[in-house]
Amino acid sequence: MKVLVTGNQGLIGRAVTSRLQAAGDGVVGFDVADGHDILNPAAVARAAEGCYAIVHLAALLGRPGETADQIMTVNVTGTWNVLAAARANAVSRVVNFSSVNALGIFSGNGTPDYLPIDDAHPPRATTPYGISKRLGEEMCRCFTRDTGIATICIRPPWVCDAEREAAERAKRVADPSAEWSPFWEYGAWIDVRDLADAVYAALTCPDPGHVTALVIADDVASAEPSRALAARLLPDVAWRGADLLHPRAALVTSEVAHRVFGWRPVHNWA
Repeated sequence: MKVLVTGNQGLIGRAVTSRLQAAGDGVVGFDVADGHDILNPAAVARAAEGCYAIVHLAALLGRPGETADQIMTVNVTGTWNVLAAARANAVSRVVNFSSVNALGIFSGNGTPDYLPIDDAHPPRATTPYGISKRLGEEMCRCFTRDTGIATICIRPPWVCDAEREAAERAKRVADPSAEWSPFWEYGAWIDVRDLADAVYAALTCPDPGHVTALVIADDVASAEPSRALAARLLPDVAWRGADLLHPRAALVTSEVAHRVFGWRPVHNWA
């Protein structure tokens, strides 16, 4: 299959491109680093010609210096341009990258209603980045209902490769509180290779219609047991559901990705 990958020069985009090419699939790259503009609808539509699917990663991440107006314009209008290109070219499915920040309870922006956090947790984003990702999810839902083109919105947490993981481990050796200060991310993380596998699974699974899925490693990025961390850092948050399968099991689950894509991560923090 031939796949358009927007944002193909980033950390995730490179891993997705490698995963597709390893499977013998063709990749069309579309990245600002190569002079492409996600806000140019005609250019996006041309790039999607003849493609089976689109993986949409191009976005602003809310970094310092990026204004709210810029984030909303690039992330929301850019997603709309991708969906319009999918319609114009009769693309079979779109894998749209959302974020755990669409939930509004990561990056210190809120407290979960319960633990473990799952795909059913109500979203209540408040930041420009989180709101832009939540709007993209709703746009995809409406688009699938209108066109029948499948849209899969993936919500990853902190994504790391070997270099990022080593840097994080070194930071925690120097200051153990770095794991939860200034805020705690529930130990949620994903190896970029597992994330690329999840994208491939989303591209090749039976047509799911529209679905939004957390894609998280099976364990916490911590040396401490999950329940002990939760009891210490979020003592007032209720525990809901069965106990964890092992002491360091993830506090953010990926049940929809497991069930719909048939995906399981293989890399763990330990």
